[in-house]
Amino acid sequence: MKSPVQEKEKPASSPTAPAVEQAAQLLFCLQKNKGNDMGLTAICKGIGIHKSKGYSILNALAKYDLVTRDNASKTYSLGPALMPLAQKAKEKFDITAIARDHLQELSEATKTSVLLGIICNDQVFITGKYDGNDKVSVTVNLYQSLPITHGSHGKAVFGYLTPEEQERLLFSGQIFFHGNPEDFDADQLKSELIFCREKGYAMDQGKMSPGINAVSSPIFDHNGEAAACIIILGTFQEDRFEVFGKMIAETGRMISRQLGARI
Repeated sequence: MKSPVQEKEKPASSPTAPAVEQAAQLLFCLQKNKGNDMGLTAICKGIGIHKSKGYSILNALAKYDLVTRDNASKTYSLGPALMPLAQKAKEKFDITAIARDHLQELSEATKTSVLLGIICNDQVFITGKYDGNDKVSVTVNLYQSLPITHGSHGKAVFGYLTPEEQERLLFSGQIFFHGNPEDFDADQLKSELIFCREKGYAMDQGKMSPGINAVSSPIFDHNGEAAACIIILGTFQEDRFEVFGKMIAETGRMISRQLGARI
């Protein structure tokens, strides 16, 4: 399951140029299309504009190679001029760099250790660690990898995987949501996933490491997919879970928006 992706609502007072807005909607329409090409009728129906208007916009975009037209099939697709633009944007969207200040601030506000984990090949790789308490620091090494089915961060991410990915992981036997695989409780996980989707964070109350509590939140990329996660670790009391949960969820949303997620 992927995070729901919605268009941001613009404030009523914000001036906009309708033609530019329609051109942007047209490009998003082509990007979301499962096939490579779309005809004029399908495009205009998808974004709710008249065919003559859509044709004019497509011609303008084609002039700058932002879209291409197949004369034989009379269909359109995204153009090559978008590639250098996307590359330039991608250079700004380094998750670790974008998250750094947010996570340092979060660690100082909570007086805990805050980790950034990047998701890759069923693992979470720790690429950032920020200690807000110089007296107590959790021993986690940079670039250490953790299973994606591990503790609070596993629960924060798992609910946003596709059903196929979830099923594959559940049948792998490497399930550490509640500690050892034999302690796994499917009904409890279901409740925890619902909670995470509603509140934006997941928790672990000392099950992974006795005495160490954790709160985690997902980070979404421009495709609305869980690409990373934030983890708060510390010896904080149970009454801090909700407070830290709200803080980490908001931090996750801020970073996600900077990465292009429409949440």
